[in-house]
Amino acid sequence: MKKLLLILLILLSVGAFAQHKKRTKKKVRRTAKRSVRHRAIEKTEPDFQYVAMGADKRIVFTDPPEELEKPFVLINDTVYNGRLQDLNVDDIIDVSVIKRKGARIMYGPKAAAGAIIIKTRQQLPANLSNNALPLPKPPTVKKSFLFNEEVTYGNVEDLDPKKILSIDTLIEPKFSGAKDNDTTISVTTKVYGKKLYQWKFGTLSKAYKTYIRSRRGNDNGVLYLLGDGTTLTGGKEEDLIKLLNVYNAGVKSVSFTPPGGKRKNRTPAKVTIELNQSEN
Repeated sequence: MKKLLLILLILLSVGAFAQHKKRTKKKVRRTAKRSVRHRAIEKTEPDFQYVAMGADKRIVFTDPPEELEKPFVLINDTVYNGRLQDLNVDDIIDVSVIKRKGARIMYGPKAAAGAIIIKTRQQLPANLSNNALPLPKPPTVKKSFLFNEEVTYGNVEDLDPKKILSIDTLIEPKFSGAKDNDTTISVTTKVYGKKLYQWKFGTLSKAYKTYIRSRRGNDNGVLYLLGDGTTLTGGKEEDLIKLLNVYNAGVKSVSFTPPGGKRKNRTPAKVTIELNQSEN
């Protein structure tokens, strides 16, 4: 009798577990279907069609209703705030439409309704004022200059002056034997200038190289002793350019003395630099 009761209890438990598992599967399936439908609704959110191709294969512009936000429009790299329907399609040579998500990434919140990039011919349309449809901007010729010993293009004035250590003008002949010279601007940043003299001193003193590497390039408080009695301090703003000048000079030898003592009696690390006689 006990065996029959035990078998009956086992059968009832298995049946209840199977029904619970079946109900759980149905619930998961229904939730998954709702999630898929929700994602489908989000993905299929339509963008307003600002640009279309007419039956005569001509561009047709359509302005959005007043209750909708206007797209961000660039004509010849200049922002245009007028009506799209006022544009003369005969003067347009290229149109690109960027959808909402991509436009927000490229131009920010102002392009929440999408973006339209338009290129026109040189002349202005007859039905628009000069301010309404700007001409293409002439390409600017940017001269090359050296930025941390690498050739780059742009304007030196655009650099952050707080990060610049030195700006030098390099004068070189245009070619061998030429009377005319070429001038090149060389810009060195504070971070790069420090790396230069640390690298130079490290090639002449293995102990200094190991010490600087252990501090990840931080030489604050390190004393640099020159042969003429000058003492320069690492991390000092006014001594940074002087240390770069030492790098550019003929350094003969470098000896390193590690810091010593403890706490109040601690002495800073010292770097003794000997220059070539011709540079003194």
